[in-house]
Amino acid sequence: MAHYSEPPPWAARRLGRAVLGAAGLLLLLAAAAAPAALAQEAAAPDLPAEVEEAGLRLDKQLMCPICPGETLNQSQTALAKQMRAAVRQRLLAGESEQEVKDYFVSVYGESVLAEPPRRGFGLTAWLVPAAVAVAGLGTLVFVLRSMRRSNARQAAAPATPPDPALADYLRAVDAELGIGGGGGGAREGGKADDG
Repeated sequence: MAHYSEPPPWAARRLGRAVLGAAGLLLLLAAAAAPAALAQEAAAPDLPAEVEEAGLRLDKQLMCPICPGETLNQSQTALAKQMRAAVRQRLLAGESEQEVKDYFVSVYGESVLAEPPRRGFGLTAWLVPAAVAVAGLGTLVFVLRSMRRSNARQAAAPATPPDPALADYLRAVDAELGIGGGGGGAREGGKADDG
């Protein structure tokens, strides 16, 4: 059997410093390479302004097929970058914006469109929110009118005659407090407040 002795304490410190140094060097290299990578991505071939504007419009109208809820201009995946490049290539080739959209619909289906089509079943996505808003507004008007009528009826309804025993009690309380016209208030020579 081989006998292994523990390494000296300075060896562990030296190893720790080497690992930290290597990690620091990797971070510096990554930080130095990041601007170059971003510049390379941003440095697209010079496109005519109208092609780039149409491409930006289409990037907002087409969804990334693998990113839930993200359009091409929001997604940073490799597929979205390829799709943005394909949009511009097709526009440079002379295709219209609608033809480019039709191409992507033929490849990925209508789910690639950021807006549902305004025909067929897709029309429900446009009509249902409007119908809900109109129904909500109608309900609000109905509730407010019924509340107003209810308040008007309550104000116009004659007061119910009080219970005679309750009326006697209320007159006694009023007289004790010196309020009301029930006789014996402080102003009428009845019991005066101390103080």
